[in-house]
Amino acid sequence: MSSKSLTQKFRSLQNQYGWSYAFRKSVYYILQVLQFGNTRRIRCVFYFRSWTLLIGKQVKIHGILRRPVIGAFNNYYDRCIFDFGPDAEFNTGDHVILSYNVLIQCNRRIQIGNYVQVGEFSSIRDTTHTYNVKGMMMEATDHSESIVIGNNVWIGRNCLIREGTIIEDGVVVAANSVVKGRLEKDGIYGGTPARFIKSRLTDQHELV
Repeated sequence: MSSKSLTQKFRSLQNQYGWSYAFRKSVYYILQVLQFGNTRRIRCVFYFRSWTLLIGKQVKIHGILRRPVIGAFNNYYDRCIFDFGPDAEFNTGDHVILSYNVLIQCNRRIQIGNYVQVGEFSSIRDTTHTYNVKGMMMEATDHSESIVIGNNVWIGRNCLIREGTIIEDGVVVAANSVVKGRLEKDGIYGGTPARFIKSRLTDQHELV
């Protein structure tokens, strides 16, 4: 991309979103090119505005958050992927762990509480494609709903957390589950779709 084209793109972003956003977007482009280890600390501050965040190797970030809120001592492991829309809100509490190859796709809002751990290869997506359309489904519009994950939550390996989901405090989600809807406090859920198995603090199982 020529310097003239870059200047025009910067001015377009400045007119649309303001100088601060345009500047951060420009630095974002540079950091995407410089994918070596010495940039990791810079990327933590630039993308997420956090001095305590740890990110692993080969973490990919598409898009840029305008007002990120990241709690203390988050840890995003190697090869995590973040895909942020232009109006996305991504907020976390303290001590959040995203394990290897976790994908966060946020167009509207994803809120994660304190002491949350997400297993490797899990995907948290607040947006999906609509399918009840005539013609090509690929050309259908997207549908977004906010996701809220409470405190002290453990999401197992290879789970899908879908749009509109609310996970209350103390919930455990079994590996390989697909989650949509509200998971109630201190419950253990699993399956495709995920359903209540038992309370984490008692032996009371679901009545079937």
